[in-house]
Amino acid sequence: MITSITKIVRRRRAAGGVLVAVIAGVMGCNSFLDVDNPNNVPEDALDNPAAAASIANGSGGAVTRALSGMLAPYSTLSDELTWVGSRDAYKELDDGTPSNPSNEFTDASYAYISEARYTADQAVQLLEKFDADGTLPARVDLARSYLYAAIIYVSIADMFDDFVISSTKRDAGDPVGEQNMGTLYDKAVAYLDKGLVVATAINNTALRQQITAMRARAKFNKAIWAKVNPLNTAQPLANDAGAVADAQAALTLINGGDFKFKLTPLAQTTGSPVIGNDLNNRVELRAGDGPLQVRCNNATCDRYIVPNAAGKQVASVKYQDPVNNAVDPVLTAAITECCIKGTQNGNGDLVPMTIVSAREMYLILAEAALAQGNTAGFVTNINAIRALNPGLQPYNGVTPAPRDMLIHERLVNLWLQGRRLSDMYRFGIKSLEWAATSIAATKPGCFLPITTTERLSNPNVQPQTACR
Repeated sequence: MITSITKIVRRRRAAGGVLVAVIAGVMGCNSFLDVDNPNNVPEDALDNPAAAASIANGSGGAVTRALSGMLAPYSTLSDELTWVGSRDAYKELDDGTPSNPSNEFTDASYAYISEARYTADQAVQLLEKFDADGTLPARVDLARSYLYAAIIYVSIADMFDDFVISSTKRDAGDPVGEQNMGTLYDKAVAYLDKGLVVATAINNTALRQQITAMRARAKFNKAIWAKVNPLNTAQPLANDAGAVADAQAALTLINGGDFKFKLTPLAQTTGSPVIGNDLNNRVELRAGDGPLQVRCNNATCDRYIVPNAAGKQVASVKYQDPVNNAVDPVLTAAITECCIKGTQNGNGDLVPMTIVSAREMYLILAEAALAQGNTAGFVTNINAIRALNPGLQPYNGVTPAPRDMLIHERLVNLWLQGRRLSDMYRFGIKSLEWAATSIAATKPGCFLPITTTERLSNPNVQPQTACR
């Protein structure tokens, strides 16, 4: 869990739409009232190396809040979540329309993502300077800052068709461009390269695990991005030698066990939207893929879950493991953690978010093997994942077919981690919720756009077509 900041003040850039995170007790803003606030600290206080830990924590908190918001619209667009509330903006996403820049939930989340990206880059810049000057109190904070920056860059590339990235507060930045979004993975890898050097130098095994695994994810997700940009359903399997090497190295560092690196929001630093609140307290969303325009409140209408009598919450998970032919324990655990209100998610609002895991490392190795025609290697790695749940029988490599088995294992082991939409597009999977004429159904490969808040404040963002 991130030991996050207790207060965030955001200040709008005059032209570029990027939000600046302000770290409580370290950085403040001028009040509209003429009062002497002891919590107000000038921005140049960030030049003090004593602030390094707070700067790193602030970056982690901003990233955590951003992802907690962004996963709500993204996952509603996929078949992981379904709209059951009253807000039409979620219905729009549920119907399969990702590209409306004025969608209220996408637009609100974009602001947090922009804030997190800016804050992460600034944290790295500041802590690198302290490190170069020999004044950084603890280099672990620099390594953590590299990791948080990489997480937000990879998440942007995974979820958006385009994005604005600027290194200044008040100057409007240019969009990256749809064709260039893959370069954000390269930026993440560059940060992780530096972070691994620091984590190794300070002999921090936990950070080495996290950073190496995250670098494997970044490299492999770039290979997946290339399968969707442009869409290549004929050859959907991804493979990357660097990702494979990093996945193997991460598993060596993990040395067995069900390793999961998670970020968990804190009550005082959540924004709006927040995925846990909309799932478990407001009940705008629920887990599952109930069909479009049908009140799904029985055991047959959803592919993954049995809803309660009102159709608004999860009564039980019904999706079956294809080898055991019994309710899948992995998906059951994932849905229990995110989408059934309880202590496991802070009474609903504080859903833990898995950023990277040992399971994902095995999935990378399995898909790379399958892409090379190495069925034996594929089976070995799939069964390594299944062994993490002792009740699951080994997969025999035949039934179901290997590609179907890969799709299944990615679904259950990466549930609600911001990976699903790319898999749906590249494997030709359609949500039951998508309208037949929707963009997601008719133009597969479309993700989230640069939103209205950025467009209105940034003259460099030109009008765009709905999607490609």
